[in-house]
Amino acid sequence: MSKTTVSNYLLGGTNKGRHPATQGAEWSCNMYMEESGGVKYLASLPGLKYYKQIGSGRCRGSYVSSIGKDGVYEDCFVVFGQSVYRIDYSENVERIGFVANGTGRVSFAETGGLRPYLLIADGSNLWAYDLINGGSLTQCTLPTRYGTVGEMIQPTHVATVGGSVVVNDSGSGYLYYTIPYPLQYPQRSVYKIINGEVQYTDSTRLVVDKMSVNAESYMFLDDYGTSQFFNTTTSSDAVQAMVAIGSSLYLFGTKTVEIYQRGNGEYETWVRTSYTTNASNGIQCPYSIAVVGSTLYYLGSGESFAKGIMRVDGANYTKISDDWLEEKLLKEKADTVYAFAYAVGSHNFYVLHLPTVGETWCYDSDTKQWHQRVSRDKVTGLEIQWRCAAMSWYRGKFLAFCHDGACYLHTDTYYYEDYTDEKSIPMTRHRQGAVIVNENAPFIFNELAIECNVGTWSDYNLAPKMLLEVSKDGGMSWGNVRSCPMGLSGQYSHRVRFHNLGLNRLCVLRVTYSHPTSLELTSVSQRITPTGQVI
Repeated sequence: MSKTTVSNYLLGGTNKGRHPATQGAEWSCNMYMEESGGVKYLASLPGLKYYKQIGSGRCRGSYVSSIGKDGVYEDCFVVFGQSVYRIDYSENVERIGFVANGTGRVSFAETGGLRPYLLIADGSNLWAYDLINGGSLTQCTLPTRYGTVGEMIQPTHVATVGGSVVVNDSGSGYLYYTIPYPLQYPQRSVYKIINGEVQYTDSTRLVVDKMSVNAESYMFLDDYGTSQFFNTTTSSDAVQAMVAIGSSLYLFGTKTVEIYQRGNGEYETWVRTSYTTNASNGIQCPYSIAVVGSTLYYLGSGESFAKGIMRVDGANYTKISDDWLEEKLLKEKADTVYAFAYAVGSHNFYVLHLPTVGETWCYDSDTKQWHQRVSRDKVTGLEIQWRCAAMSWYRGKFLAFCHDGACYLHTDTYYYEDYTDEKSIPMTRHRQGAVIVNENAPFIFNELAIECNVGTWSDYNLAPKMLLEVSKDGGMSWGNVRSCPMGLSGQYSHRVRFHNLGLNRLCVLRVTYSHPTSLELTSVSQRITPTGQVI
């Protein structure tokens, strides 16, 4: 008698092939792999609980400062449309200024020092905000673009390394930087220069004459009034994006990634520490960069891995996207992709928005698995791209910002998605996977049993059901929807079982749950009868 082998992929990661067939149809939506006491299970993604209306327009990014007004608690900042808002520890909201109009993301940084400032680059300007004294945004004077007369640079990204502020210039390979902590004092003493010559206090020419200037207006100039910049001369790339991690400054071009550190010495030179020109690990989308801890992610365009998602640890580059995702990336426009990252426990989530494709995918660095995130349209109830456009951990809460100008709480105990008109829709969760018997031999599916957290809901009147769909052609089409009760509150021994699922070969299962409670899938089992039919 031959041995019957059964592989059930209903629990696991996402491996959604372009042409799904059995394992290639694996898919998690609003669910991710969790582990407790050595036991792995699929956990639910929480919803979005309405918190407060902040402004209006598209969310272009958020940031939490290290210190707040009066030097007490940190503040949270968010940009909706052109408006920049500050949220303080008492949950008060204040509009502190405006940035350039547009739909692109903005870049944040912080100067540190005795007089810390928040910095915002919007693609045309650089803005500064006094974190301790408050007030409003101040426009920083940008340097003249190298090789031009009176033409200002256009920074899309800003970063700080060793106290120095660094900005790029859109379309060029030049980086412009400041002295360490350039805004530490309102005024700065510099050499008095007339007609390009240093001036002296008297005829002996022993004491150089100095003058006091506004720190913001002299930000990118040295004490002689000369612009401070350096060129990434090792490649022909323009600097599309940059990010600072500790003392390292990562510069991204379309073909290369270069890593610099702040040098020491009289002229404070910049030192390149890594060479990746031949590796061709450049960036495809400038706003696909996100950092969690010391790890960064971005959508690459390099020749080594084509258009894939890259993970960078130090100077080590790893492609983390699979073929099925890269098929989607090839359809996406470079100027629309954006991403952010956040950490929950041991999970570091990299959230990638693909507006052209209309999908959101999330990478969990803990399990090295992808899952999809979706919202539901409040009118039609249809599933759409996940609404959360930025997220910040602020004073014990995850603040999620959407394109409706509102702030939501991304909380573990809430499984609705709220809207600003007080309408709420339960979160939908999906899990899809295959059942393979004797290497795709036909079989009769007698029973499927799913172990999950039945009876754990607090509402005694709630009688949730789990839905099941079965595909017999590898996930290309689906049969009728079946449902199974999950028991009432307190019925912890209730079993979720589906019977008589018919004759199958390329069998793929998809379960759906849309009640406003947590769903945790722990294990599955099945009773099958193998057949002697020819495939």
